[in-house]
Amino acid sequence: MKKRLFSIFFALILIISVGFQTYAEEIQVFNDIQNSAYKDDIIELYAKDVVSGVSNNKFHPDRLLTKAEAATLLVRGFKLSEIEPLIIENSNLEKKFSYSDPLEVITDAFSIPSAKDIVDHWGFNYIEGLLKVRADIVENNKYNPNSSVSKNKFAEMIAKVILGADIDVKEGINELVDLGLLNNEFAFSEEMITREEAAFVLNNILSNPGFKVITVFATSDIHGHLEPYQASGMEREIGGLAKMSKIVKEFRVKQPNTLLIDCGDAPYNTNITNLFEGKSTIEIMNEMGYDAMAIGNHDFDFPFSVMKRNAADATFPFLSANTYYEGERPDFLLPSIIKEVDGVKIGIVGITDDQSYVYTHPNNTKGITFKNEFEAAKEAVDEIRDDVDILIALSHLHGDNKVLPTVVEGIDIEIGGGEDVVGFPQLIGNTWLISPGKHAEVLNQININVLDNKMLGINFAHIFLTENLDTDPVVDNIIEKYKVQLEEKMNEVVGETTVLLDGERGTVRLKESNLGNAVADSLIDLTGADIALQNGGGIRASIGIGPITMNNVYEILPFDNTVVVIEATGETIWKALEQGVSGYPGAAGGFLQVGGGLQYTFDPSKEVGSRVIEVLYKGKPIELDKVYKVVTNDFLSGGGDNFTMLKDETTEILRTKLYLRDAFAEYLRKVKTISPEIENRITVLNPAE
Repeated sequence: MKKRLFSIFFALILIISVGFQTYAEEIQVFNDIQNSAYKDDIIELYAKDVVSGVSNNKFHPDRLLTKAEAATLLVRGFKLSEIEPLIIENSNLEKKFSYSDPLEVITDAFSIPSAKDIVDHWGFNYIEGLLKVRADIVENNKYNPNSSVSKNKFAEMIAKVILGADIDVKEGINELVDLGLLNNEFAFSEEMITREEAAFVLNNILSNPGFKVITVFATSDIHGHLEPYQASGMEREIGGLAKMSKIVKEFRVKQPNTLLIDCGDAPYNTNITNLFEGKSTIEIMNEMGYDAMAIGNHDFDFPFSVMKRNAADATFPFLSANTYYEGERPDFLLPSIIKEVDGVKIGIVGITDDQSYVYTHPNNTKGITFKNEFEAAKEAVDEIRDDVDILIALSHLHGDNKVLPTVVEGIDIEIGGGEDVVGFPQLIGNTWLISPGKHAEVLNQININVLDNKMLGINFAHIFLTENLDTDPVVDNIIEKYKVQLEEKMNEVVGETTVLLDGERGTVRLKESNLGNAVADSLIDLTGADIALQNGGGIRASIGIGPITMNNVYEILPFDNTVVVIEATGETIWKALEQGVSGYPGAAGGFLQVGGGLQYTFDPSKEVGSRVIEVLYKGKPIELDKVYKVVTNDFLSGGGDNFTMLKDETTEILRTKLYLRDAFAEYLRKVKTISPEIENRITVLNPAE
């Protein structure tokens, strides 16, 4: 017994000794803070890895705080990201921050430095991190990183980081003062703040046991873009999940309170994903440690059995509150989950566009029904709202994303998928709507600042995945594994083009495309039909001059749509053309490319339903009561994209087992070289500028 008591006593002495030794070591890190009134705050921030010495173990407590130092404190203290911009020599680009047109992509202008005078500064990445969340501003392309900061200015920065960039600054500071997070004396003083005073102000917040920062990384509409890609007209590649994975993994080391979520349309739509039915995407998302994924409309691009298999392979849940199969909720689709992060309960609800059956092959949604998206969202939110501290909606609702917060209360943050736009958060009612972009171009960082398990506010940053960023070798290896399996088949040359084949969204969805003409011609060649109709949304890439490989064919025609021949009257064909231009000038996927001697003219200044003013067949007005043989794909003949007339007013006379890409590849093998031109098959009067 005595021996055991002695052992306990000795252990206590050892613990106390280690404790004193550690504390002494912390004090000795800085040899100039012994007389500072804020010594303890400095030591605590050092222990939190928020501050570090400048030189010779000195903190320089009395020195005035610079803007660069303020940025460093706030980025490290509030778990913001250090941003590494793209350095471009002799660039006169004007910095961009957002785009509202889904046809746009992330260009160099999004990623260039925010100010000229910070590029070579030691605090470059920290300053960019602070500017990303809009907690400070640049004036005349200068930041003046070495200038001093007033106490009030420091308080303003803190208020924007904690409560959000769009707050009324004075009201925000007063709110933090009332909460005891800021000191009134400091917050409104115009005196310059010293480094030790800044440490006191910051540590007063970070040492509050009720104050927490929870980071949510969000993605959406990846569409199988596992690798970086180079958009038409761009000099550099953008995107890539290996870059994204490295950022997320490294960030989790310093910020364990991190979630990674996706808002749908991730698994398919590129060669490396379609040929493996999304398996490659899911394997990478598992490696990245995703916490949840909502179901988007393009998650139905393959049969439901494929989704079920992918859900079984995933280490994270698939969420959809309104998708039912044969009247029952599938066991692999959950309406919501609750994640506990550092004692804070976060509810995540998934909602799918209830018109998703319109966007995919009818066979893929057989037996599937979609409950009204708003009703299902309300039920899912109400079911867990009282059990969580924060509620996030993963809503893949396209244009209805902005509507959701107006009809469903209780959502704190909504990630809005399907719109393919990049922008700053919008406050709609009491809900922050995030527009998360597309194609793995950007990782969206939302920091939720919490006090006593209540959300105070958020800050938000776009992390653009530019070519200068490093990659995660594990994800690189996964991608390489799948690429090796693809290589032999995809490198087969099937033809050649002497001209650029234009398959850009802004072409195939808005006007005549020479690539659209070639695809339509291949369908006529295959079937001998009178007329060809091909939806522009089914053409997904351009091809440069030179050899055309199977890889190129899969890129331009990635969907598993088969070739179908139907009989349709001239009147039905006219109706189909009207439907195709109904969304103009929006880049709607239903815009029709045509072949087989068909030409049409439309005027978008006229009302929807009366825009087509002329339809010609072989140079003469189409006969409305005559029956024509029309070759199309089974997506359109099944009524997809609201082409119900091609389903209800036609007779199917041939259903092949050939995919569109098979037909196009066979056509290329046959003709060997193509040089398609613009032939006035489509004429637009009063086009949108």
